[in-house]
Amino acid sequence: MAAFDMSLGSRPVLQSVGAIIAVATIAFLIKLYRVRQMFRTLQKQGLVSLKFPMPPGTSFTNQERNLKPMPPHHPIFGHIILSAKIIQGFPSYAHGNYLPNQIRRLYPHLDTAFYLDTWPFGPPVLAVISPDMMYQFTQDRYLPKDAGMRHFLKPLTGKYDLVTLEGPIWKRWRAIFNPGFSASHIMTLIPGMVEEVSVFRDILRGHAEKGDLFCLENLALNLTIDIIGRVVMDHKFNSQLTYNDMTSALREQLRWCTYGIEMNPLEYFNVFRPFVHWYNTWRMDRYLARELDNRYDNIQGKAKSKSIIDLALNSYLAEKEADGKTNGKPNTIDTTFRDFAMSQVKLFIFAGHDTTSAGATFVIHLLSKNPSVLVRLREEHDSVFGLDLAATASLLSSKPQLLNQLPYTLAVIKEALRFYPAVSAPRAGQPDFFVSDSDGRQFPTEHCLVWGNHYGVHHNPRFWARVEEFLPERWLVPEGDPLYPHKNAWRPFERGPRNCIGQELALVEIKVILALTIREFDIVDAYEEWDERKGNPKGLNVNGERAYMIIRGGGHPADFYPCKVSFAEGGKAKAVSG
Repeated sequence: MAAFDMSLGSRPVLQSVGAIIAVATIAFLIKLYRVRQMFRTLQKQGLVSLKFPMPPGTSFTNQERNLKPMPPHHPIFGHIILSAKIIQGFPSYAHGNYLPNQIRRLYPHLDTAFYLDTWPFGPPVLAVISPDMMYQFTQDRYLPKDAGMRHFLKPLTGKYDLVTLEGPIWKRWRAIFNPGFSASHIMTLIPGMVEEVSVFRDILRGHAEKGDLFCLENLALNLTIDIIGRVVMDHKFNSQLTYNDMTSALREQLRWCTYGIEMNPLEYFNVFRPFVHWYNTWRMDRYLARELDNRYDNIQGKAKSKSIIDLALNSYLAEKEADGKTNGKPNTIDTTFRDFAMSQVKLFIFAGHDTTSAGATFVIHLLSKNPSVLVRLREEHDSVFGLDLAATASLLSSKPQLLNQLPYTLAVIKEALRFYPAVSAPRAGQPDFFVSDSDGRQFPTEHCLVWGNHYGVHHNPRFWARVEEFLPERWLVPEGDPLYPHKNAWRPFERGPRNCIGQELALVEIKVILALTIREFDIVDAYEEWDERKGNPKGLNVNGERAYMIIRGGGHPADFYPCKVSFAEGGKAKAVSG
């Protein structure tokens, strides 16, 4: 009888659960139909508007005469099956930025832009791999940042950050922080960079003496976070030599961040993620609040430093003075401003170290794979800094402008960043906003994530001669040369008003790293030995490259780039000759 009563009592609950499931299922099917129908409509329209008359002798296949603005689309599965097949061919954790380029390789006519339907695993996507089309929504006009950027950055930065702010408040804070990243100010930071890179160099010397296998990017991450700590906070994290709770929390947090469009569906269901995010946020905020308060307490009048933290505090003091609410400096920082300032500090620490460490590692990797380029780069450094390697650090500290005399080095860095762009430009499509290709086709953006894919642009043979060859010379040839880069095609820091505020700093950092290390050491990847140790399957690569980009915020080298380092011929003797 008791069991019977229990079953009767549970029936309304089961009915309610069943009703919820039924409503959710119906809502899902309606959404599925609407999304698939949107793509079927776009496919039927074809967007074909080829320019005529065509050159004499031009011919088209029937398929080319009916070009569709997307790969073949399944009425039920959309592009899920296609995307899954491509992703299954990738190693685990290969970066999603490879996907549009792989689709272009399969469907060569899709070499400007195309739609991609993977709902419910992601929103409708318009993937753009044409620099001319990216210009239209990042430079000529402006599409707002996609909501996924806020989803990704919120655990790292908090409520507000310069990347996802819009409108007047973004303009105000961008103007406040611009002086901290000006070329003239960055020159004053070079002695501090030299000091940190010298620590990095000494660690490399230890590995060269031992001949052991180690992961280069782990060292590069510690180096770049120590450099950005000086730039942002005028503070030494000392991550290269000791444990730092702030930088540890930041890097741990990054491992748990997602964009909301994941290639692995299991990433959507990690129940531990909110708790890890809360704990790491607490660790970062505890550290930064203490440093911010100490900095504020020690300000006498207006701070003269152009560190990010001092620029923010100067703005705060000026605002209070303009309001006329205080006589002199307030005793404490109000909570709203503290939260806002800490968000910016965390953003700059994350962005200022993450992509720069990857960029520096990829430069070193590509130099090891291209010996003739390495020889020419070393010759340039010999001519600018002299043959005494031991004197380079002090020379750079006293004459930082020497970095401006390295055109070939800059060309090498730019070409490496073309090969391995760390990020993309996701934007939110808008009603009545269209992007046009050179054939006059109009691509509507409404309801779409407009994915300005830097990797796809940088590896698109339509816009780059000898696209898969590492050719620093393309950055030194005159306009009109076949190698001369297409306008707006180089976009590792994006372009337009929302470009990366720290791009000049990143380029200078990599120059300093190379200046103090590249003539002293030979660094080569040790993936073969690494894979044997880890029991990895053979053939891990993307397009033949074992040092493929993995997902970790921006694109980073797989397995943090296992390598071995040795002293270059004569490098050790030259380094100690002073």
